Amino acid sequence: MMLEEIEGEQARFIPDEGLPIHIAKDYLPENYQIGELYEVTIAGEQVVAIAPLKEETQKRLAKMKQKRVNLLNKKNKKD
Repeated sequence: MMLEEIEGEQARFIPDEGLPIHIAKDYLPENYQIGELYEVTIAGEQVVAIAPLKEETQKRLAKMKQKRVNLLNKKNKKD
């Protein structure tokens, strides 16, 4: 899930599919980053663990960057 924002004492995570999930900010690991991907483990209604997925975050950022480059190249070819 991606950590989208912090609102007061709540962190909002966006899963790849489904509705956003709100978790108390206290459960976040140290040095959390907005926009970073995390593996959030929940048992019942209890947060068990939140672990950063640094490698996956970097892969997704690189993929989005490449998409922007491709769109710019496409636009420049039309001009």
